[in-house]
Amino acid sequence: MEFELLKELAELQGADLWWFIGAIAAVAVLIAALAVINRAGKKRAADTSISLPKKGKMTTKMLVHGALCIALAFALSYIKLFSMPMGGSITLFSMLPIFVYAWLYGPAAGLLAGFAYSLLQIVQGAYIVHWAQFILDYILAFTVLGVAGFFPKSLALGAGVGGLCRMICGVISGAVFFGEYAAEAGYQSAWLYSFMYNLTTIGADTVLCVIAALIPAVSKAAIRIRDGK
Repeated sequence: MEFELLKELAELQGADLWWFIGAIAAVAVLIAALAVINRAGKKRAADTSISLPKKGKMTTKMLVHGALCIALAFALSYIKLFSMPMGGSITLFSMLPIFVYAWLYGPAAGLLAGFAYSLLQIVQGAYIVHWAQFILDYILAFTVLGVAGFFPKSLALGAGVGGLCRMICGVISGAVFFGEYAAEAGYQSAWLYSFMYNLTTIGADTVLCVIAALIPAVSKAAIRIRDGK
């Protein structure tokens, strides 16, 4: 198990440092934008005497919870249980905070949180060979974690689907941009190679999150935190 968050942050310099500053700035802008939308929505509701639905209402508590979940996911992503030689790792429930946030507040909020998380993931060491690969492996792969919000009745199901969506992004990227390593690994098919590679990393990560989500205490604790109880 490897925990190197403080070490990695202390060693950031050059382009990596600017990526980190940019990611933090982007998260701040996102939170500010949501706050403005929330304020405008409250004003419109007050003017028309219409109450906003709970799922569509952006509250300060919701914004704070979003920031905390993103920060927690980012910190957990540095706790690596296993790392593959060519990239990818199994972390300690790093996707779970995003799944929980999306499950509590809906897909729109979840997708925004996933996008903000993707920006922070770039700081950890983006490996880029093509702009499409960059989008698949980073921006899209982590943004789609927010689809967990489409399954409000089951945190475990949402986590499973969210993790599967991320894995699909990884499989496509691996087969298209890294398929040349398939033969070296003993595979005749680039797609099978990419599937197996991502199954041992993202797939295992997803299974851990689903197992955690199946524990009743996890969902109950999340609901209590959301409701301030």
